[in-house]
Amino acid sequence: MLDWLIIGGGIQGCTLATYLLRHKKTSIQQLGIIDPHQNPLHKWIQNTSILEMPFLRSPSIHHLDVEPFALERYAKKERSRFAAAFTLPYDRPSLELFNEHSRDVLGELEIPSAWIKGKAAGMIRKKDYWCVVLDNGKEIESKHVVLAMGLSEHPHWPEWATKAKDDGGQVYHIFSKAPTDFTSLTPPIVLVGGGISAAHTAIRLCKLYPGQITLVTRHELRIHQFDSDPAWLGPKNMNPYRTIKDFQKRRQMILSARHRGSMPTELYLALMKEQKLGNLSILTNQVENTQILGGQVLFQFTDQSEVLAGSVMLATGFHTSPPGMDWLEPTLREQNMRCGVCGYPIVSSVNLEWTDGLFVMGPLAELEIGPVSRNIAGARRAAERILQAT
Repeated sequence: MLDWLIIGGGIQGCTLATYLLRHKKTSIQQLGIIDPHQNPLHKWIQNTSILEMPFLRSPSIHHLDVEPFALERYAKKERSRFAAAFTLPYDRPSLELFNEHSRDVLGELEIPSAWIKGKAAGMIRKKDYWCVVLDNGKEIESKHVVLAMGLSEHPHWPEWATKAKDDGGQVYHIFSKAPTDFTSLTPPIVLVGGGISAAHTAIRLCKLYPGQITLVTRHELRIHQFDSDPAWLGPKNMNPYRTIKDFQKRRQMILSARHRGSMPTELYLALMKEQKLGNLSILTNQVENTQILGGQVLFQFTDQSEVLAGSVMLATGFHTSPPGMDWLEPTLREQNMRCGVCGYPIVSSVNLEWTDGLFVMGPLAELEIGPVSRNIAGARRAAERILQAT
């Protein structure tokens, strides 16, 4: 039997594994990580490589390791390998540096040896432990289980996009399970989305198909350095948030606090440069309907204008429904586990425990952790809380 079993091997799960081992709350022999992919951080590495993201949006103190300045120390130690390790503002690390540091930390702690490739399909509470059942029928027993699933397995497809694809159009989501070969797209290309992922994708596409890219966004481009105000990382915003006991109000605060569909200044300026060079057209409009004409996708917008696309790329983010509820639902009923009206867990404010021995982090913890719950800073905050249970 394991001591700790983490379901989800992305940024969230790997951060918690690091914290548990660094603080000697368990041993690598007593730790398990369930994930459908072969290696740690698979979706993170895949998705960020698709975007060709040079630097992270978050500062250098946000990483997998426990000590806040561990990433900076690693960069100094390996300075010969990283020509441009950080950028302004806020000393944001390069993606290459962040990924190499993550691999170094995970390797040092032997976290890959705790890997259990598979998907959780159910869980049963025994006398004083949990039995997690995988989709292949294998059962894993553990005293503590942490739900660390993210949203990246469920990209959001607008209804019109699903219909266009079903009708034979070349429609792809940038975060589909099987990555799209950008070099095999048929121009002209319409890219749909208005946030940071859309911006990175537009810049990449402009290099491949200059003058043949149209970015369609429902709103004017929004500029924010971070995906929420940094005050949500400290007491200024979090203290008032914690005093609110109405979880519907908390949900509304989270929705209001998040800068959805936004991008930092340097990406906005990069888009303006591509537009000025004639490589990119930016259209602020709402898709009303699509038709397939000779294998191409005809976009019809609410202002009656039309655009024809050989290929369509979606940068429309992910579904916002709580992850894992399809297989967790029987356990919720049996254990009388609480959820807010939004469907997300109501958990202990002290250690994020949902019910005896079952903890949450990432999206599932956001009613406690707040707007930053899904990102790297949120993973660190959640890991610190969960350690209170040991």
